[in-house]
Amino acid sequence: MEINKRWKILCDCRDFSLLKQNVSSGVLDLFERQINEYLSLSEITQSYLNNVPLSVCWYEGLVDTEMLLLEIKNYVFL
Repeated sequence: MEINKRWKILCDCRDFSLLKQNVSSGVLDLFERQINEYLSLSEITQSYLNNVPLSVCWYEGLVDTEMLLLEIKNYVFL
């Protein structure tokens, strides 16, 4: 499977190659799904804003790649 077909949104991000080197494909899948859901929202509710995924913050430039990677390394995925 080609990367640009699997992670269409992430592939266009500036630091995608750095992200790809440091996280698993499962995490990339999760980020792709979270960002896609965010982009598909017709309205951003207060409820959504209370729990914005870190990947969306990264996508919007609110969190840099280094901070994202640090947060991922300290987070346990269930």
